[in-house]
Amino acid sequence: MMVKGNRPLACAAILLATLVLAACNNTLSESQPAASASPDASAPALPAVPFATAKFSFAPITGAPAHILSSLSTQLAQEAVAQNVALVPSGDTQASYVIKGYLSAVGDSSGTILVYVWDVFDASGRRVHRISGQETSANGSQDPWLGVDGGAISNVARRTVAALVAWGTGA
Repeated sequence: MMVKGNRPLACAAILLATLVLAACNNTLSESQPAASASPDASAPALPAVPFATAKFSFAPITGAPAHILSSLSTQLAQEAVAQNVALVPSGDTQASYVIKGYLSAVGDSSGTILVYVWDVFDASGRRVHRISGQETSANGSQDPWLGVDGGAISNVARRTVAALVAWGTGA
């Protein structure tokens, strides 16, 4: 439990959570071949399967309690429809890409921060893209997950699918 006035401690915890999440699947990223030189080497490569025909599947998301996962899954499905992303059920062999998600919540009595990382894997199991970010909620609680509100979950879903579309279309 963090008490009010421990914002530096909360920031340190968020940084630690982000670093831990970023380290997930590090062995997969090390085995990826280096990207070819391009005018903007920091820009992610376009997906091998054209976005217009690609099918995406979300693997079970880790790190969050069931009520958060249920709400986020619903929001992700709604955003996928709204942003024309073809989703297939988890485990579907027709998926061109599998998205694995990792969530963490850090908070105190003054608010909560929801940290998310999504790794996109191709059909061969190679990580080809990463999406990450954080959302804040003014709700505070001893249990940070109780401070995550519907607005934060909705924003995570909207921003996740928008980032997926941007990567897929090269926008």
